[in-house]
Amino acid sequence: MTTHPTTVMTLEGPLAALRESEIRLLTDLANALTDAGEGAAEDRQRLIEVAQDLRELFFLVVIIGEFNAGKSTFINALLDDDLLPMGITPTTEVIELIKYGDQASRVPEMRSDGIRVWAHPNTGAPGVALVDTPGTGSIFAKHEKTAKSFLHRSDLVIFVISAKRAFAETERLYLELAKNYGKKIILVVNQVDLLDAGQQMEVRRFVEQQVQELLDLRPLLFMVSAKDALSGKRDASSSGIDAVKAHLRGVFSEMPPAKQKLLTPLDLAEHIAERYKESVKHQADAVSTDTSKARDIQSELENQSQGLGAQLKTARAEIDRVFEGMRQRGLEFINSRLSIRQIGRSLREINDASSGYINALIDNSRAYWRSVIERLNTLRAQLEGEVGGLDAGVYAEQREALEEAIRIAETELKTYSTGRVIGEMEDSFRANMNGFLVSSITSVLGIIVSAAAILAQGPVVGLAAAALIVAAPLAVLGGAATYRYYRRVTADAKKDFSDRIDTLQKTYHEAVDTLTQKERARLAHYGNQVLTPIFSRLNVLSGRYNAQLIALRTLQDQLTIIRKGIEEAK
Repeated sequence: MTTHPTTVMTLEGPLAALRESEIRLLTDLANALTDAGEGAAEDRQRLIEVAQDLRELFFLVVIIGEFNAGKSTFINALLDDDLLPMGITPTTEVIELIKYGDQASRVPEMRSDGIRVWAHPNTGAPGVALVDTPGTGSIFAKHEKTAKSFLHRSDLVIFVISAKRAFAETERLYLELAKNYGKKIILVVNQVDLLDAGQQMEVRRFVEQQVQELLDLRPLLFMVSAKDALSGKRDASSSGIDAVKAHLRGVFSEMPPAKQKLLTPLDLAEHIAERYKESVKHQADAVSTDTSKARDIQSELENQSQGLGAQLKTARAEIDRVFEGMRQRGLEFINSRLSIRQIGRSLREINDASSGYINALIDNSRAYWRSVIERLNTLRAQLEGEVGGLDAGVYAEQREALEEAIRIAETELKTYSTGRVIGEMEDSFRANMNGFLVSSITSVLGIIVSAAAILAQGPVVGLAAAALIVAAPLAVLGGAATYRYYRRVTADAKKDFSDRIDTLQKTYHEAVDTLTQKERARLAHYGNQVLTPIFSRLNVLSGRYNAQLIALRTLQDQLTIIRKGIEEAK
């Protein structure tokens, strides 16, 4: 394989040092994107490639355009030489790179990266290389991929458009990509020899309008016929090629190509750094929102637990009110007359007060857990909407934690839907009431018997007559002794009745207290065991994103410093 000498740009003094700093900075930025998700791999590769281009130090003028737009012919016209193959089929299959050289090379060198390298003295200036890319919109998908993969390495983009197929969709997409990379762009409408003067003007207006309206770009536009310029049918000036060459000379004289070569990668790096900084900031804001939503759920847990205290206080007060009324009615009866119906009614009131509290607690808890599930589902949906910006491992961990939280919340909800809690409490209350009723009736019957004994000196009927048979021996004690005995029995009955009231009241208190404590424990367990892991993962994410933001902002500051140094270097 024959090689030909080429002339590259040389750097000395401050610019040489700045180049090394820039290469390190581009590498650092590429490394900073390691944790930026799967989509960052291509941008990392782009940064590594432009850093490598800085080592070779060729100013790359990249020609892009649809196949059969005449790109190779246009490049040959710029070189004023039939160097590259031309044809009506997509002839360019690889990247053709024509470096500045003292003499033209007719046999290209094939590099290991698939780039075919030529040399020619007419590239525009020492250190300038022209790059011919495969046609966009080609029937060969790999051609378009190859062209796209080189666009970010350009220092100047010449976009060649066919006058017969002006501004196809693929051309719009590639121009937009070049714009997003921060590239300097000029437009060339080629093959104007196929149009008359009126049509040329119409095409020019159409392309300028489309580029401005769709992309908000106003690049220089040249109308050329590369074929006529190369064949000699027109002189270089009338074919439009001279105007393009003059513009390129102006670009190179405005600022030395070496400086421009150093500045161009900064545009790409700043674009990438800003894009990822905004992406990371968005992710950090999303995590902050997620954390706020989780905090809301935690606050609801605390509010729900505190609210139980107020509900319990109200329920106990109602139970105590009923029990006190029952106590007074019972004591009044002992002093006067018995009404089992009154005691039964009081017990039903106690049952209603207790059941009312239980039902309210169950209904509130059921509504609360439904709210928790709804909020967690919202949090999960938000996470799924952000999955494009998260790496797979982080997403999987967060999704798993949320799924577990939702599953537990749904399990809690089901415990309230079965009626098991209410059923168990009702059975307990029913047993307590029945026991109290039986014991109260037994105690009251004792009082009746005693009362009947006192009445034994007079006519007795009904129940009193039956009681007289049992209590007749008491009558021999005499009037005063019998009265004292009656008062003692009555006092004992009152104390016994009041003690039974206290015991039953305590039982009801313990029942509602126990239920409340269980509910509080359930809420505390959910907060500690389920929400804590979610907070932990969110904190890890927040720390990671904040660290990435700091790193990207630091790199942006360094890019600014290097840019200023290059611009001010003599």
